[in-house]
Amino acid sequence: MLPSEITPPEKGTMRQLADDLYWLRFDLPFRLNHINLYVLDGEDGWIILDCGVHDPATVAHWDALLDGPLAGRPIERIIVSHHHVDHAGYAGPLAERTGAPVWMTESEYRYIVRMLAIAGPEFGELLEGAYRRYALTEEVLAMARQDHDRFPRFVAPMAEPNFMTEDHSVRSRGGEWRVRIDRGHSMAQIGLLDDARGLYLAGDYLLPRISPNISADLSDPDDDRLGAYLDYLEEVSGLPGEMLILPGHDWPFTNGGERARVLIDHHHMRLDALTEAARNGPVTVASSMEVLFSRVFGSHEIFFAAGEARAHLTHLVATGRMVMTLDDGIERFSLAD
Repeated sequence: MLPSEITPPEKGTMRQLADDLYWLRFDLPFRLNHINLYVLDGEDGWIILDCGVHDPATVAHWDALLDGPLAGRPIERIIVSHHHVDHAGYAGPLAERTGAPVWMTESEYRYIVRMLAIAGPEFGELLEGAYRRYALTEEVLAMARQDHDRFPRFVAPMAEPNFMTEDHSVRSRGGEWRVRIDRGHSMAQIGLLDDARGLYLAGDYLLPRISPNISADLSDPDDDRLGAYLDYLEEVSGLPGEMLILPGHDWPFTNGGERARVLIDHHHMRLDALTEAARNGPVTVASSMEVLFSRVFGSHEIFFAAGEARAHLTHLVATGRMVMTLDDGIERFSLAD
């Protein structure tokens, strides 16, 4: 998709997208170097969607916003779309600063609680065990042992929030936003749609340039998250072409249904590539990463690349195209008879 003609907002400013909708852009300290946040002008104050990571740059950016364009009105609520560090990281401190309640889905919150609870050696052991089953190198296993603080490095604790479901809606000055909750990129991400005005706050599920990461969960790698995401894409492929998609990264865009179909094709090409590779014998997550990505990753990126490769293999097993065996502690995936 081509970039929209809307110029991204500068630090400490808000770019107006509709009468009651504003776009913010925050820096991130890793390869995906920015996140889009959004603010709705609510009936009783500002409604914030997502918060950025918990780091000094984010704190300084919120300082500029709260003392600048957001000053003079209360924060009505903070909605956290899902648990990933760039969306949830600063939610707890922001709620404490503003006195605003946090809203998110229960399963995403419980995941945050769990990840903060096992931070340290327990998480390092969990990650190392997964990487060992994936047949990754000893060098990568050593990285896993050192990567035990990947979640609390960027996510602050938060008090138990209010739990949002699809029975809820969000009212702003200009309209009513229906809540949809989707699985794939995470367990239960919140998206907001104003159908009457053709606006969709899609979070990370529908991006204009890249495919969102679809990773197998470390604790439940056989959960077919890619299957859930493909179901989502099939559903949103029917979105009206003129609907403005407001994503978590890159730029606003239209023709969301067309983008969904491109993403469907992208994932099926990956599935076909792994199936073809398995014609020469069983594949592992490690060898599948070479098929899918063909490049070397650092510690932060290898977590997502390994999870993505495992998610594609999981889907091939779930759809009957492959079978998995555990041989000498290594997961091996072979073509089904």
